Amino acid sequence: MSQPKRGRSSQAQNHLITILLALVIAGLSMWFGAGRDGGNDPDAAATPVPGSGLTVTYLDVGQGDCTLLQCDGQTMLIDAGIGEQANHITTYLKQQGVKSIDYLVCTHAHADHCGGMKAVIAAFPVHTFYSSVTSSSNGAFQRVMRAAETANLAITVPGVGDTFALGGATVTVLGPQKHYSDVNDQSLILRVDYGSNAFLFTGDAEYQSETDVLDAGENVRDVIKAGHHGSRTSTGYRLLYEAQPKYAVISCGAGNEYGHPHDDTLSRLRDADVTVYRTDLNGTVVCRSDGTNLTFTTEKEG
Repeated sequence: MSQPKRGRSSQAQNHLITILLALVIAGLSMWFGAGRDGGNDPDAAATPVPGSGLTVTYLDVGQGDCTLLQCDGQTMLIDAGIGEQANHITTYLKQQGVKSIDYLVCTHAHADHCGGMKAVIAAFPVHTFYSSVTSSSNGAFQRVMRAAETANLAITVPGVGDTFALGGATVTVLGPQKHYSDVNDQSLILRVDYGSNAFLFTGDAEYQSETDVLDAGENVRDVIKAGHHGSRTSTGYRLLYEAQPKYAVISCGAGNEYGHPHDDTLSRLRDADVTVYRTDLNGTVVCRSDGTNLTFTTEKEG
């Protein structure tokens, strides 16, 4: 009678050992899994993009725009401030190791965006020149036209939906969606994607152009350069709602005559819980991306 009792006890012990082993294995799997991909943390699970990373530098050029993008040995310059800033811009680019410019972008033909481009074209070999127009009555842009002709550099107007590679980043043209009589609304609108990070550049595009881009279903998220130097006529609530940016950079001059950035724009950015950097207060703003994480630093002169 004792033998069956010992058999049942042995079976129970074996069953218990099996359960304990299963629990141990499951626990180890969960532990190693969490260490490998961050468990339920989506940010920890993301993998940075291989390469040197993307650096986006919003230069302090006073009341104007100039943004330098560098990724995996390639360079793009969006706008070049007013003519008086030309020496500052070319000197800064050389300090950053720029030897040539793969893509030069003129968002629109206003002097505070294209004034320094004549000097840039003279100082660096430019491989591709994108602009919202090929000609204009604007004096600053006419000087750019002559500089491009001297350098045997064609001016190309890109189309909506066009894409091109900047190292490991992808640049997509989002606008203008149509032709506008307002030069500001005719600004080129670009999105730069690098891994899970995206940067939006709108030049001086205002509500109408912003709305048309959104109506077209374009994805405009992440880090934005506030349109038109923080004017109240740009960076509307709908753009902020749909883009849901974490950060915004406003390029404007201290004590400028236009009152940029306007209180209305700053209020909208606060309402959207956006962290704001301003070149008039912070100086040059540098954002570095590894495809997952964003790091901001500022370079205030003086």
